Amino acid sequence: MEFLGIVLSLILLIILVYRGISILIVAPLMAMLAVAFCNDMPIITAWTGPLMSATAKFIQDYFPVFLVGAIFGLLMSSSGAAKTIALWISKFLGAKDACTAIIIASFLLVYGGVSVFVVVFAVLPIAENIFEKNKLPRHLIPAAILAGAMPAYGAPGAAQFINTIPIPFLETTIYSGFLSGIFATIFWIIISIFYMRREVKKSLSIEQLNEPNTSKSQENLFNTKLPGIWASLFPIMLVIIFNVIFTGYFSNSSVIEYFASYGGVQGIWPITISISLTIVIMIILLRNYLIHPLKDISKGAADSLLPIFNTAIQVGYGGVIKKLSAFASIKIILLSMVIPKLVLIAVISAIIAGMVGSASGGTGIVMQVFGDEFLDIAKVYNISNDNMHRIIIFGANSLGTLPHSGLVITLLGICKLTHRESYKQIFVVSVFFSFLATLILFLFLLIGL
Repeated sequence: MEFLGIVLSLILLIILVYRGISILIVAPLMAMLAVAFCNDMPIITAWTGPLMSATAKFIQDYFPVFLVGAIFGLLMSSSGAAKTIALWISKFLGAKDACTAIIIASFLLVYGGVSVFVVVFAVLPIAENIFEKNKLPRHLIPAAILAGAMPAYGAPGAAQFINTIPIPFLETTIYSGFLSGIFATIFWIIISIFYMRREVKKSLSIEQLNEPNTSKSQENLFNTKLPGIWASLFPIMLVIIFNVIFTGYFSNSSVIEYFASYGGVQGIWPITISISLTIVIMIILLRNYLIHPLKDISKGAADSLLPIFNTAIQVGYGGVIKKLSAFASIKIILLSMVIPKLVLIAVISAIIAGMVGSASGGTGIVMQVFGDEFLDIAKVYNISNDNMHRIIIFGANSLGTLPHSGLVITLLGICKLTHRESYKQIFVVSVFFSFLATLILFLFLLIGL
C-alpha cells in the first residue's frame, strides 16, 4: 500500500500539472496523498515539515541566481537587445534559413543567461513575422525555439540556474564536463537544424518557399529603435567572461581558506556576481533603450519568484517522498539496475525529471534524494564529479519536456498552438535528440574527454 501511494501521487501529479493546475497546489496535495498510504508521519506534517524544509532549503541555496537571472533576461528583452540578436541572425542567414535563425538566436540568448521563458517572449514576435513573410508553417515555431534553447540550457558554461543545482553537492562549477558536454551540445544543435530544415521542406513545396510576399511587417520590426548588434551581444559576452574570471578566483586556495570561516565558498557565487555586474553595465550601456530601468529591475525581481517557487516546491515534494519508508525500496531497485553506472545516473535523472515534468525540478530532486548515493558511486567506480555533474543535467534534460512539462504547456499557450499541432517536432528536438546527445556524451567520456 505504501508503494501504491507513491506511484498514485506521481501519476496524479503528472495528470494534474498537464491539465494546467499549478504545481504550487499539486505538489503539497500529492505529497500528503503519498503519506496517507503509510504510517511514517501525520498527513499535515508532510506539508509543514519535510516539504517546506526542502522547499526553503532550495530557495535559500538558489534564489540569488534566479533573481539576477530574471532581471538580466528582462533587461535584454525590454532594451531590445534580444530582438536585435534574433533579427540580425535571421537577416544574416536569409529567409530560407528562418528556422536556423530562430534556433541559433534562442541558443545564444539561453546560453548567455536569458531565461527560456523570456526567450520565448523575445523571439516569438520575430519568429512569427519571419515565418509569415516567407510562408513557413507556423506550427514549427515552438520546436525551432526549443531546438536552440534546450541544448543551451544544459551546456557547459551556460549561465542557467540548472547548471548551478549540482554545485553545492558535487563541489563543481558550471563548466564541469566541458569538452564532452560541448561536443554533445554541438551534435544536438546540428541534428536539430537539419531536422527542422527537413520539416520545413516536408510542409512546403520549394515554390512556396520562393514565392514573393509583399508583407512589410518584418521591415517595421527593423525600423523599430533597437541597439546595435555588438551592443546587444556585449552583455552575453560579459557574463561569460566575468564567470570565467570569478570561477578561477573562487577556486584559489587562499580565497577558499579565507571564506572557510564564513561557511565556505558557495558554488553559485561566480555566476551570480557575473550577472549582477553585467546588469549594472547594461543599465549604463543601454540606457538610451531602457525607458524605465528601475521598473524593469522591479518586474524582473518579481518575475523570479514563480520560477523558483515552482522548482522549489517540486524539490519539496521529493523531500517528502525521500522520507517515506517505501521509497527506500524504490531507491534500492533504481540503484541496483544492472547497467553501467554512468548510464544509471543519467537514467535516474531522466526518470525523476520526466515524472515532475521539469529538467530543473528533476535535477533538484535528484540531488536532494540521490546526491549521497551518487557521490558513493563516483568514489567506488572512479567517476569524476565534473563528469557526473554534466551527466545528471543531460539526463534530466532528456525527459524534461514531456507533454505535461510546464515549459511545453506554457510555450504552446503563448504560441496559441496545441500539442496535436506542434508536439511531434518538440518531442524530436527536445527529447529524442537530447537522448542521442546524452549517448554522444557517454561516448566522449568513455574515450577520456
